Amino acid sequence: MSRMLIVVENTVPFERIQDCRELATSFATFLEEPVEFVFARPESLMAARMGAEPSPSDPPIEVLAPAPPQAATMSSADFVYQPDGRPDWRAMWEGFCELALYGGPPHRGIDSALGVAPLDAPATEGFDAIDEIRRGIWMTTGLYSEVDEDEPGWLTITCHSRAMAAWMCATIILENVEAKFEDERLMVPASPSFTLKNEVKSVITVVAKTNHYWRAHVITTASMAR
Repeated sequence: MSRMLIVVENTVPFERIQDCRELATSFATFLEEPVEFVFARPESLMAARMGAEPSPSDPPIEVLAPAPPQAATMSSADFVYQPDGRPDWRAMWEGFCELALYGGPPHRGIDSALGVAPLDAPATEGFDAIDEIRRGIWMTTGLYSEVDEDEPGWLTITCHSRAMAAWMCATIILENVEAKFEDERLMVPASPSFTLKNEVKSVITVVAKTNHYWRAHVITTASMAR
């Protein structure tokens, strides 16, 4: 039996059900354990809520209001270059905006979400996009990345643990950049067709942001709680 149960009234529109199912999947990914997803009749849902009423000595039921909509996505950082003309990723992102997970603006808008490029997309002439993404990830995180022939269209990043890969994956998705993970391997989109100031910058930025928060906040908080 799982520790988390999400109950959805069976009168909810189909598109909302899909949203709830994706939310349950995100919880399961983050917690690294199953999450149960149940449809219930309105009267059953009311009975379940009454059964969950806390006693006077227990904390009250929290009612969480929707977060206010974000007016804009994260503003773009100015490009800084090294003397050899290559981007200085470390200098550009030494500071980090709040993650979308914590209420900050997502890196990309929903209408410009970044996913895996078609495998036949033409390469950007005179520019090795995948090499630059790997270089930027190494400069900002110290994490090793490589192209996996079994995962075309993706770049595989080796994290320090499965929990780290799962947390970064879920958090990157909230930045409207596609991601997935398997064990301690985090995968992000990478294609020769990506351009420097668009897709390449986005991939490096979201990996840098989430790695920063994992190290500075998630791990630190967990250590203090022990």
